[in-house]
Amino acid sequence: MNAAAMKSNDETRRILMHLQHGEAGVTGHHRHFTLRSAFQPIVSLSHCRSVGYEALVRATHCDNSAVSPPALFAGVANESELVHLDRLCRAVHIHNFIRSNDDNSWIFLNVHPSVSVKGRHYGRFFEELLEEVGLPPERVVIEILEDATFDDHQLADAVSFYRDRGCLVAIDDFGIGHSNFGRIWQIKPHIVKLDRSTLVFARQDAAARRVLPGLVNLLHEAGCIVLIEGIEDEYEAMLAMESGADLAQGYYFARPAAQPLTMSESSDTILSLIHGYRSRLQRQDQADRNAAHMPALHRAAIEVAARESLHCPAIDRLLGMNGADRCYLIDHEGRQIGDSRAAAGKAHAGDIRFRPLENASNAIWIRRSYWRRALHKPGEVQVTRPYLSVATGRLCITLSISFNEAGVARVLCLDLEHDEYSP
Repeated sequence: MNAAAMKSNDETRRILMHLQHGEAGVTGHHRHFTLRSAFQPIVSLSHCRSVGYEALVRATHCDNSAVSPPALFAGVANESELVHLDRLCRAVHIHNFIRSNDDNSWIFLNVHPSVSVKGRHYGRFFEELLEEVGLPPERVVIEILEDATFDDHQLADAVSFYRDRGCLVAIDDFGIGHSNFGRIWQIKPHIVKLDRSTLVFARQDAAARRVLPGLVNLLHEAGCIVLIEGIEDEYEAMLAMESGADLAQGYYFARPAAQPLTMSESSDTILSLIHGYRSRLQRQDQADRNAAHMPALHRAAIEVAARESLHCPAIDRLLGMNGADRCYLIDHEGRQIGDSRAAAGKAHAGDIRFRPLENASNAIWIRRSYWRRALHKPGEVQVTRPYLSVATGRLCITLSISFNEAGVARVLCLDLEHDEYSP
């Protein structure tokens, strides 16, 4: 055994000597502090059950007063003590997690940022700890918090260190501070935890609420599982459900507890959430905002095909409907045929700062999904999500339908003002 390996083994033994095993669990001891574990469930919104637990340190002073984790780590004298304390916390958590006899769930472990970026320099402690308790590395999720002092190379090295050891890696608190997609694409974490601030913005701002599913989808396309943390009530849980997030965590589901709390589809919280979500979907279906516009667009397409013009009674009726902004016709190559027809009072009614983009005659819309989807499904009305109309500078929803005009494919589009159109 070489000197580095002997030093690593010695450090592992030194950490284990600071653990105390009791009926209530395993505790760690550092200076005048006692360290305990608290586990908060991580819930899969699709599986309707807990699939993991975040391990959180609970520290008390010798006088039984509680000490917050930031205060605990702020008291270290040097890097050596910081590494020792961080390792001791992980050892406490892993030993307590093993006692739960859960042989399938993940344990999410926080690693201090200063320790995570230097993992390669501190020996095999973590591997030896997992071997000592018999915990497979694939059941461990290491949470790495981005820090302003990290460069991209340091962060990538920290991620690869734990990935190479068989663990999963989660980027914590994404959405605040120094988070950016460049790092996500570079380091390719397995899981991204969206900070609670993302939920708060979505709760308070309609635009943020609309963007949240797109953010989740972008992370999915980057190859990441998305976890939203800090969910405190059913409304926020619904936001997480509607966003398409995979995992959720927060007081709404369960507060941290000394023993991992298994949540299943039969738990009251999960049942309430699923029931509420189904009811919400049913209400949305019953109040289908497209109910009147879709058949009207279908009839208009038939008349436009016959008359080969947007100037016909069916288009007049379509533009007279609630929320209608403008109609336009696109050919099979994606080029707009002529100018758009605006509803009464809507011509030049958009934001004047967007006036240079208003005239769309001969514009090429081949990048628009409403054109592509309509061509792929002739005769079926397609509906977009809300987006910014370059013609008006306002949010809109586009309905589109493909039809044949003299044997050539055409796509008829109707823009609906989203704010006016929404119930």
